[in-house]
Amino acid sequence: MFQNKLIMPGALLLAIFLSGLPPPALARDLSTLQTALRMAQSEMQAAEAERDADAKRVAATEKEVERLKKQLDAERKKVAQSEQRYVESKKQYDKAQAALDQAWKQ
Repeated sequence: MFQNKLIMPGALLLAIFLSGLPPPALARDLSTLQTALRMAQSEMQAAEAERDADAKRVAATEKEVERLKKQLDAERKKVAQSEQRYVESKKQYDKAQAALDQAWKQ
């Protein structure tokens, strides 16, 4: 991919150089210009495909992040409920322990 980036400026420089030549010289180098155009088109298509693939990955990642956020919210609610249940059961335990301790003291 890096190599293609180096070729493109060379093809562009060649096209600029050839534009200063007389028409017969331009006709001879028409195939060179067409090759440069095909290379540029190929690079553009590769870049477009990469861009589209990257955009799809970003969309999929965003969707997964949203799903994980919802899962996290649900798990946080569950933790809050568990904490409340623990606090209530701890109160009952402490109350029962105190009653047992009181019974042993008597």
